[in-house]
Amino acid sequence: MTSVVLTRRGTALWARIDRPGSGNACDSTVLTGLERWLAAATDPGVRVLVLTGTGRSFCAGADLAEATALLGDLPALLAHLDRGRRLVRALRAAPVPTVAAVNGAAFGGGLELLLGCDIAVAADGARIGDRHLAAGQVPGWGSSVLLPLAVGPALARRLLITGETWSAEESVRRGLVSAAVADDRLVGHVDALAAAVAARDPAAVRRMLTVARPPVAEADWDREWETLAAHVTAQAAASAGTASPPDRHAPGAPTRPDPLHPPPGTEHPRCAP
Repeated sequence: MTSVVLTRRGTALWARIDRPGSGNACDSTVLTGLERWLAAATDPGVRVLVLTGTGRSFCAGADLAEATALLGDLPALLAHLDRGRRLVRALRAAPVPTVAAVNGAAFGGGLELLLGCDIAVAADGARIGDRHLAAGQVPGWGSSVLLPLAVGPALARRLLITGETWSAEESVRRGLVSAAVADDRLVGHVDALAAAVAARDPAAVRRMLTVARPPVAEADWDREWETLAAHVTAQAAASAGTASPPDRHAPGAPTRPDPLHPPPGTEHPRCAP
């Protein structure tokens, strides 16, 4: 059984995270499915990528149970977290427009997946927030980098620090999503949006993406990753009973993985039927 269901709807390739019992949290199987979805964007027949979820959640973020199980193996934990980070970065660099069809709750890594998409449309029942602090965590997949670009620095700080939740309507008002529609109209609305994009000249669309996507300084990605690495290193040390975890700037401290290394599974693209 797959945790991500890929479906072609016209020229759009939809990925539906299918772990409703866990709030569609991203474990390793979800990351694999999303990597496969992104890889399929190189198929000439795919003009748009759409991401959504099953049930009442879009995505609850990284699977904390899986991450907690890796606390005893810090390199494996950092590699797992970096995999999600590289996925969001690859999403921002996709060769076709990407759309988040936010069917329900989008928190933590779910917000970061939303932010990685070019366009986000929310169902009226959707609820959106960062909530890393509520879980005792800090961002690692881009919300500290991308959220200020979406809503401005002041509102980004508010959302990150308070962990508050925004409704679909407020998310539109704040500029986090472009539209809010009735729950039962979400798929049809996004279908129409994808068809409108697909009707445009593909070469012009690709070039438009290069100017429409706001650039992000590498130093900003570095700062977020180094902060996350220091945080999980301290958590791993506390879990193991270590008195003084390594400083993130000390020799041998976790370093930022190569941001140009492609996400696993994207080296040899496969197109879903």
